[in-house]
Amino acid sequence: MDMVLAKENMTEKNKIWQEAIEALIDPTYGMDEEESAAYMGRIMSKLKSGKNLTQEELNYLSLHNQQLYTTALRVKYQKEALKNRLKNCKSKEEAQEVIDNAIGGVNKEDPDREYLIAGFREVEKEFKKSGDYNRLPYRDEKSERKKLLKYLDNKNYEDEKEAVDNIFNNEKITPIAELLDTLPVFEAKA
Repeated sequence: MDMVLAKENMTEKNKIWQEAIEALIDPTYGMDEEESAAYMGRIMSKLKSGKNLTQEELNYLSLHNQQLYTTALRVKYQKEALKNRLKNCKSKEEAQEVIDNAIGGVNKEDPDREYLIAGFREVEKEFKKSGDYNRLPYRDEKSERKKLLKYLDNKNYEDEKEAVDNIFNNEKITPIAELLDTLPVFEAKA
C-alpha cells in the first residue's frame, strides 16, 4: 500500500515539474486558443518577411509545429551562410553576384522557397545598409586587372602597354572574336 502512495506522489511531482518546464519553454503557456493562434500568426508573418525569429519563437515552433521549426532553422542557417559569404566580398558587384546566386540557387520546387528568398532579401537589405557595403568599391580593380592579364597572355603580346594599346585602340573585341580566340589552332602540313 505504501508503494502505491509513493508512486502517486512521484507522478504528482513529475506532473508539477513537467508543468514548470513547459511554462518556462512555451511562451503561450496559459494563453487561450485565440491568443496562441495570434502568436503563431506573428511568427508566420516574421518568417514570410525574412525577419529573424527569437529563441522564444523557435522554442514555440519546436513544441507546436515541428515542420515549421525545421524550416525556420534552415532559413536561419542559410541566412548566416549568406552573411558570411558577403563578408568576404571585395566589391559591390561581387556582393550583388553572391546575393543573386543565393536567390537563384533556390529550387522552384523547394517548399521553403518563399521563406528562403524573403530571408535572403532581408540579409541583402541589412548588408546594403551597413558600413561594410558602403566601404566596398563598385568593382574590384585587382580582379579586373587579372582578367585582362589572363586575356593578354592568351594573345602573346610582348609587353603590357602594347597589349593594352592594341586591345583598346586597334582591335575590335566582339563576343565572336573572343570565342574564336579561345578555340584551338590546328596547322595542316601539306
